[in-house]
Amino acid sequence: MGAKVVAGIVETLIDASREIAAERSRKVAKAAKGRRTASEAAQGTLWASLADRVEPLLKKRGEKAKLGRELGVSRQQIYAYFNTRTVAPDAERTLRLIVWLAQAEARLAEEAAAKKP
Repeated sequence: MGAKVVAGIVETLIDASREIAAERSRKVAKAAKGRRTASEAAQGTLWASLADRVEPLLKKRGEKAKLGRELGVSRQQIYAYFNTRTVAPDAERTLRLIVWLAQAEARLAEEAAAKKP
């Protein structure tokens, strides 16, 4: 896995974190004016940004099970992470997920480059 791929993922997460922080402050300010509750204002998370990048890679049959084996959780837990988004993985699994994502995106880039004439 190339350092450029990992750096790209980290940069995306940093950008998403900044956008979420800015959006959260705007929403909390609106909530203070009585338009929304604070919990509704704080729904955006860095996890959601990461999950948005992973979810399309899990469409192919068997990919949830493969990722579950990689992270040491069941396919149903993967479904809860990315489809229903009712739970999020712990820190160790999140780090392993970032490595998996970097490898998957690098593999897709290599496949796309190989298809070009």
